[in-house]
Order: sequence, then C-alpha cells, then structure tokens
Amino acid sequence: MSAPQFQLLGGHPALDFVNTIHDWTVHEPRDYLTAFPDALRFGAAAGVLSPSEARKLSALPVRQELRRLRELRSRLERILRATVIDRAPLATDLDALTRESVDAARAMRLRRAKHQLVREIETATAGIAVLRWRLVEAAIALLTSSRLNYLKTCPSCGWFFLDMSKNRSRRWCSMAMCGSNAKARRYYWRTKARAARTRGQGSDPR
Repeated sequence: MSAPQFQLLGGHPALDFVNTIHDWTVHEPRDYLTAFPDALRFGAAAGVLSPSEARKLSALPVRQELRRLRELRSRLERILRATVIDRAPLATDLDALTRESVDAARAMRLRRAKHQLVREIETATAGIAVLRWRLVEAAIALLTSSRLNYLKTCPSCGWFFLDMSKNRSRRWCSMAMCGSNAKARRYYWRTKARAARTRGQGSDPR
C-alpha cells in the first residue's frame, strides 16, 4: 500500500491531525495512520516535526505509541464535535486531555528565539512521545483561544477546519473535494427531477 497523501485543509495542525480519518461520518472510515511511520510522515507534513526529527524517531522502539496517538485523535474529535454543536465535551475526555497536558508540560522547556520566549518539547526529552505531546499542546492552545469561534465541520465528510474567509462563508473542507462532489450530486438530482416533470407533462392525459 502506498504512503497516504495528507490533505492539510484544517488551518491548524491539531485539526489536520483529527482529519487523518478520511470520513468521520461513515461506519468504517479510512484511517491514514495505519502504522507509526504514517504518523511521522503526517507530523513532518504538518510542521509538527522537522524532517530530521522524523528520521530520528523512526529508529526508536514504537511500543504502544500509535495506539496512544489514535486515542488522542478520537478524544479530540469528540471534544471538537461537541464544541461545534455547542455542547459540553465529556468530562472524561477533558480529564484525559488534562493528564496528557501534564505529561507534555514535564517535557516542555522555555527557550529564547527571535527576541521572545517560546515553549518547546524536545525530542531528546520526550522521546517517541514528542509528536503526541506537541499535538496535545497545539490542541489545547486552539481549544482555549478565540480562534475556536471559527471552527466548522464539512457537512459531507465531517472534517474540521477554521473558516477564516472574509464573510465566514466557507462550507466545505475543500471545493475540489467535497464541494464539487456535492455540486455534482445536486446537478444530478435537479436534472433527474426536470426529466421526470418533462415526462409527466408529455404523457397522455386520457
């Protein structure tokens, strides 16, 4: 099987991470993280890992890290889905995310970069968990910011994205993907309905 091509359409790495499930709206969605190397490729593509970090991590023993990443992804999906429909997330999910945040904080260091202090979770300290902990930090930064007001989900595939358009009119994850498919479906049904009306009008009234 070829390596997955990640569609980074969410406008935030935590959203792109959740969007590594192809379609949250179906019973058996496609998972783009079938193995830990896929997770490393995502991390590098999304800018969460540098290419050199991804290469170093690929040589480390994985153990249960892919399972933990998938659990984090499902947890974030539930929290974000609840946020979109203006419901309170499950307390168990928030508590679990809090515990992971505490773990990430233990590996976090402050350093000076470009005349300011930045938070950094280093591979040397975090080891194989560095991708997960950086995603936890990114997710919490989003969940506790005003940018969450721009959160939407695609009505076709359920992917999350930040609608930063001028009049907040973005509806689809991508017009090239779900948007064009929806337009094609609407055109098909309009054409079919028009044909049915034409047949009805042309039928013998006797």
